[in-house]
Amino acid sequence: MAYIVKMPKLGLEMKSGELSVWLVGEGEAVTEGEPIAEIESEKTTAEISAKEDGVLRRVLLAEGESTAPGGSVAIVAEADEDISDLEAEAGGGADEAASEAETAEADAEEPETTAASSGSQSAVTRQKSAASETDASDVRASPRAKQVAEELGVDLTTVEGTGYQGSITEEDVEAAAESAPSEPAAEQGEVRASPRAKQVAEELGVDLTTVEGTGYQGSITEDDVEAAAESAPSEPAEEPSEGAAGKRVFAPPSARRLARELGVDIERVTGSGKNGRITESDVRAAAESGGEAGEAEPEPVEMERPLSGMRRTIADRLGESYRESVHVTVNRGADAEELLAAASAADDALGVDVSISDVLMLAVSAALDEYPAFNATFEDDVHQLHEAHNVCIAVDIDEGLIAPVVRDVDSLSLAELAAERQAVTQRALSGDFTMDDLTGGTFTISNLGVLGVESFDPIINPPQVAILGVNTIRREVVPTDEGDVAVRKRISFSLSFDHRIVDGADAARFLGSLVEHVENPWPLVIAAGGR
Repeated sequence: MAYIVKMPKLGLEMKSGELSVWLVGEGEAVTEGEPIAEIESEKTTAEISAKEDGVLRRVLLAEGESTAPGGSVAIVAEADEDISDLEAEAGGGADEAASEAETAEADAEEPETTAASSGSQSAVTRQKSAASETDASDVRASPRAKQVAEELGVDLTTVEGTGYQGSITEEDVEAAAESAPSEPAAEQGEVRASPRAKQVAEELGVDLTTVEGTGYQGSITEDDVEAAAESAPSEPAEEPSEGAAGKRVFAPPSARRLARELGVDIERVTGSGKNGRITESDVRAAAESGGEAGEAEPEPVEMERPLSGMRRTIADRLGESYRESVHVTVNRGADAEELLAAASAADDALGVDVSISDVLMLAVSAALDEYPAFNATFEDDVHQLHEAHNVCIAVDIDEGLIAPVVRDVDSLSLAELAAERQAVTQRALSGDFTMDDLTGGTFTISNLGVLGVESFDPIINPPQVAILGVNTIRREVVPTDEGDVAVRKRISFSLSFDHRIVDGADAARFLGSLVEHVENPWPLVIAAGGR
């Protein structure tokens, strides 16, 4: 049974998914449950598996391209099955997914009168979709038809569609190309070649103006470029040209970027993936083996490092937070002697690894109890105060900073709290975290004190309204009640809050409550230890 492969939704906050690499080529057979592609969302990576046996008939999303959840990725069907209706449906689905994404991005700039926050976006999307269908400039065509039209230079507005609901199919475009009067390439002012042919020509160093096209109306195909590369006279051995080996290089963009960063000649790397595809592991192995990688190019002064899907999301969310929230940061210090002593005593008594972070989370939870306006989120102009204390812990991983959630801190025993904090942190560090680990937080703690930071301005984790920065513990000389001085261990905190939602005086009182619990944590530790 033929079906459209859709971009899965990997979490409630997922806005788009990028297709990292195709594991199966167009025209190849697939079996049920077999991974056919790797995708990357804003926060995680995953594989798309085939739902049924069949053949990957059409690739609708190229490597490196993105689409919204539910967007069309490919078509799987039997080898000789008619897929024109599915192509038309995929074209409509892609337009709908794009319309939804555009609506979400334009929401802040184009206010719409709506009935409710979640329903309003759908209503606006439906209105815009309906408007686009009535627009004469919006042509209904399958992605494959659009690709063929681009390759053959066919104006889709002049093509009559015979597909589902009058949509234009690949066959309609080919028929229009055959019936159109041919136009010499010289008169067009450019070489007619498919996008894939241009890409292969660039990889193999082939001049397209010297290639004779065998496609429609003399257009140059990928096979034409490969044939030209194979028939071209080889250059002297002492002056090898790029691609002199004559082999095709199959490597995703991520592997090519890594090769450039490591100074590895991608054409000298032997691929271990399917059909000889080069993976990032192959590139790293070539870099470690030295000679296998060929002669490394000189290190560039600047290095391009495109952002991954997760890094882009981090950049977007923090940028949005900094632009939209009115960030204010207040700082306050506290004596840390009792905090350290309580953590050490609990560690000895409970038989689990209890750190000052765990005792500090108890103190934060107690302060949130007293000032619930900080245990909150702000969305759709509504300040929502939450009953449960779902505290996020900022964790530094290779892809960037993430904040997994420790849920119900206010109801956990100290041993349960320590175990849960360690578990979510380990999942984050190992890459085994899920979207559930990253959603539902009501307050965030970011501890740069472990790195020796004495003060910083943490950025609020939207849609939350506040974040607590924990700074390093230092030995300081302080006056005593007896009029003398003493050396004490002290800790400081940096509380950033959204001044649109809470006031500076409330933030100062929150910090005051936190300091009281930090300097005398024993009641909290005893109560939590007995839960």
